[in-house]
Amino acid sequence: MKKIILLLVCVVSLTCIAKADDKADVLATFDKYVNDANAYSTSIPNYYTANAKIIRVVNKKQGGQKSVYIPYDRYLKELQTHSKLAKATGYKNRYEDRKISKVENGYKVSATRIPRNDKVGLPSHFIFTKSGNSWKISEESMTTNVQTFLNAK
Repeated sequence: MKKIILLLVCVVSLTCIAKADDKADVLATFDKYVNDANAYSTSIPNYYTANAKIIRVVNKKQGGQKSVYIPYDRYLKELQTHSKLAKATGYKNRYEDRKISKVENGYKVSATRIPRNDKVGLPSHFIFTKSGNSWKISEESMTTNVQTFLNAK
């Protein structure tokens, strides 16, 4: 009986350690992503799963919000062209008040995104899914005040 209880304690302990390691790995991947994004690295697409869901929640000037879904292939093209302008202007994002939670297909990192020159942060979240031996972003959602997203086709 003692052996069975000891075995169960070991299994539960190892499961808890594995989950803690996953959370630490996801947060480390998120930190690396933020650093690479702020350095305008060409490796940014490697952080995403194929066909990741990209969402921009636009704060409309007349009030309210509208969610805009951006096809992943379009996101990659715009990332390439817009990164040159962002680099020239020194645009960077800071993420504060990070929280991580378990979701059905991985982990969700929620944070307040503070874009360059903004005084007030905006909500954002990233869902990380296990892909092979690494964690990849399968969904990204950022609230923005940029109105041009409302004209997105």
